[in-house]
Amino acid sequence: MKVAIPINRPREGGDYRVSSHFGKAFGFLIVDTESGEKRFVENPRNSLKLTHGAGKLIAQLFEREGISAVLLKEIGRGAFKHLKERGIEIYLIPKEVKEADKVLKMFKERKLAILEAPNEEETH
Repeated sequence: MKVAIPINRPREGGDYRVSSHFGKAFGFLIVDTESGEKRFVENPRNSLKLTHGAGKLIAQLFEREGISAVLLKEIGRGAFKHLKERGIEIYLIPKEVKEADKVLKMFKERKLAILEAPNEEETH
């Protein structure tokens, strides 16, 4: 199974820190949970200089990459809808967890809850 985790700009040595917001993440760590292979992909909103509305582009990227689940802390209504339309499961990372490796361990141990609705507060 392939999962994606929104992350901040990668640090030296593959130290990946979880981004608090899905759509505004610098990029995504894509992990094959069976082989352990990890790779980073940049958020398409960066190259397009979008301020909002990247959820559809990210969902399309994940669909092409064969992502089955996203592990995240916060997601807005639009991005949530685009992921769910593609059958991608969304799991909630506890706010205090910062390291991607810890998130993966929690996911494999089935310690992350499924997120049933968007949890980002509306901002306009």
